[in-house]
Amino acid sequence: MMAILLAAAACVAVDGEKILARDLAPAGEAFASLPADTEMGYAPSPGVRRVLHADELSRMIARRGGIPGTLSDICLQRATETLTDESLQAALRNAVGSSQATVELLDFSRYPVPHGEIQFPAGGRSRLAGSEVLWRGYIRYSSSRRFAIWARVRVWVLERRVVARVALPAGKSIRPEQLGVEEVKASAFEPRPEESVDAVVGWLPRRPLAAGTPILSGLLEAPLEIHRGDAVTVEVSSGLARLRFDALAGAGGRVGDLIPVRNPVAGKSYRARVEGAGRVSIAVAGQGGI
Repeated sequence: MMAILLAAAACVAVDGEKILARDLAPAGEAFASLPADTEMGYAPSPGVRRVLHADELSRMIARRGGIPGTLSDICLQRATETLTDESLQAALRNAVGSSQATVELLDFSRYPVPHGEIQFPAGGRSRLAGSEVLWRGYIRYSSSRRFAIWARVRVWVLERRVVARVALPAGKSIRPEQLGVEEVKASAFEPRPEESVDAVVGWLPRRPLAAGTPILSGLLEAPLEIHRGDAVTVEVSSGLARLRFDALAGAGGRVGDLIPVRNPVAGKSYRARVEGAGRVSIAVAGQGGI
């Protein structure tokens, strides 16, 4: 019955992973016979109340070289606090990684949490309706323990982005006059478009892009270094030996691609690797004619 009454009453808040002698002082003056920072055991988990009875407290004091005296039962619980808008805003801005980001905090977990460091990992985000994001985080309240929290947010950044001024056909080299640059308020969690026109000019859309489309790197592919019918220089290597000759490309390709080339003098065709504009290479294992 005493334990039930104590659990219903206010408990002593323990702010740390261990219960210290000073935390138990309300149970009796006997704890003054021990150094204040003497460890008496582990603190309860957040949200859990633990009652230590007088006889247990007496044994704890004796084992640590203290002098047991008159003691009473004591209720302990982990010290907690309520999350605030200010503390969450700071943690969320830090998690976004941009001092220019605007965090709009729509809702968050209201239950008591242990004292500790607020963290919101990138992997904790899940998309809700529109631009809203549910971000699951945690309080790190000891070296290895976490307490789950959540926040519903919108996070905005002022974004400079390249957009298509006109419709861009697939596979056609992009020209400077087809592009524009604008600054917009955008979600910090959307893919970042290209910021510089120079980074886009000459590249090829993978699919048709409508006018006004922000240009993402994933929408583009690099231009061909070699086109079908181009004259190319072929460098053949076999050990330390090197040989060069001119040939015609049988297909287009980018750096690293294997394309067919034909030696018009010898009348032979080979598979060669594109090294750059007008340059291909063939590595020969062993001996053989070219």
